[in-house]
Amino acid sequence: MNLLKISKALADGTRYKILKILMANGEISCGELEDHFTLSQPTISHHLKILYDCELVSVKKDGQHSLLSVNKKMLEKYFETLKMELVK
Repeated sequence: MNLLKISKALADGTRYKILKILMANGEISCGELEDHFTLSQPTISHHLKILYDCELVSVKKDGQHSLLSVNKKMLEKYFETLKMELVK
């Protein structure tokens, strides 16, 4: 796990908002997520890719739709590791 990479991903306001929306809604489609933003679809996809690359967001195919959700295990692991690193 790359703490700095994940911290940088979480520091962006749009990515933070994406995680908050996913936490509040559980699994949602990309289209449903886009309804929460005035940003273009490519911009949202860019932010999702960064979160996906950090393993903070999971994607599950459901027919033609992709369902997004927060990878809660990775988020918990990140906070636990960060806490341990900060108290060293």
